Amino acid sequence: MTLTVPLSPEAEARLLSKARAIGLDLGTYAARLLERDAARSTLEEISGDLAERFKQTGMTEEELGELLGREKHEARERELGIKFSE
Repeated sequence: MTLTVPLSPEAEARLLSKARAIGLDLGTYAARLLERDAARSTLEEISGDLAERFKQTGMTEEELGELLGREKHEARERELGIKFSE
C-alpha cells in the first residue's frame, strides 16, 4: 500500500534525521513506525472487559487512583509490619 501523509517541514526534517541516523530512507523509516504502531495492542484488547466494568462502577479516574494508592500503601504496611500513617 502506498500512503501520502502531509507533514510540516519541521516534522519531515526530524523524521528524516532519525531515519538517516539508522541508515534508512524516510519512507522505510515511516513504514516501520506505522507497522510497529499497528502491531501494538490497544488498552481495550489488553484489559478485556475491565474498562467496561470500571465505567459501570461510576468511579472517576481520580477516585480509582486514590483507591489504588491507599491499597498500595496498606499492602506495604502489611508486608513490612509498619504503620506509615494513622
